[in-house]
Amino acid sequence: MSEKKLAESGSNIGQFLPIFGWILVYGVGAFWLCQEVITDAEFARTADPEDKVPFFIHFGVPTMIIGIGILFFSVLFQRLKAAKTDKYIDVQI
Repeated sequence: MSEKKLAESGSNIGQFLPIFGWILVYGVGAFWLCQEVITDAEFARTADPEDKVPFFIHFGVPTMIIGIGILFFSVLFQRLKAAKTDKYIDVQI
C-alpha cells in the first residue's frame, strides 16, 4: 500500500470514528431524554403534581431533538455526496 493511500485511510478513519461516536452518544442521550420527558418518569415514580412535565416541554423537546437529528443527517449525506464529485480534492496549497 502506498504512503498516500495509507495516510488517506488513516484520515478517513480519524474522521469517521469521532463522528460515529458522537452519533452514538447523541442518539442514546436523545432517546433517554425523550423517554424521560414523554413518559413523565419522575411523576410516575412519585405521583407528585410538582414533578409533572409541562405540556410544551412534553412535546417540544422530542420535536427539537428529532429536527436536529434530521438536519444533521441531511447535511452529512449532502456533504458525503458532494465529496465524491469535489473538483478541488487534489488541489494543494
